[in-house]
Amino acid sequence: MLINVLTAFFSFTHLISPWEVILILLVTAYIAYLLTPQTIANNGNAVNIPPDTSIYNYLLSAWLGRLSLIQAFLPFYIILNAVLFYIDYRIANSSYTVASWVTMHIIFAIPVLWWTIAVWRCSNNKATRLWASAARFITITVHYEYLLRFIIRYYYPKIWFNCQQLVIEFGDCF
Repeated sequence: MLINVLTAFFSFTHLISPWEVILILLVTAYIAYLLTPQTIANNGNAVNIPPDTSIYNYLLSAWLGRLSLIQAFLPFYIILNAVLFYIDYRIANSSYTVASWVTMHIIFAIPVLWWTIAVWRCSNNKATRLWASAARFITITVHYEYLLRFIIRYYYPKIWFNCQQLVIEFGDCF
């Protein structure tokens, strides 16, 4: 996360400096730590999902906050990073258009919102304050990444996109 986006911003624009990014991320981490409860009550909601249950039960349990933090956080975090790296790989090889790139981000927007809410709800189950606030911080940084990616799309498209392609619409790179 933030690897491709921040390197593009630091290399090709003067919109934000590395010190400003560090300051924003430190303030965000501190706020996430403050919003995490001091004592995390184990109210018995956390359940371990047996391997024979369906994906629907997993998604519902995560949404309701009944999973442990690692069960709610880790699978989607791995999938999200893999998809973002794949999208960036396809853009680097000029095999995606701007519209395809935006479409993939829009497709993943609702699961990112689901994941954020699930992690925030599940962070109260058998998690230390440090790990719960770290998971919450990472979910917030995903939203920062989305914001930076759409800034690149609308204001700096020539950083990532091959604007010489014939399949690009007229207004995509201006």
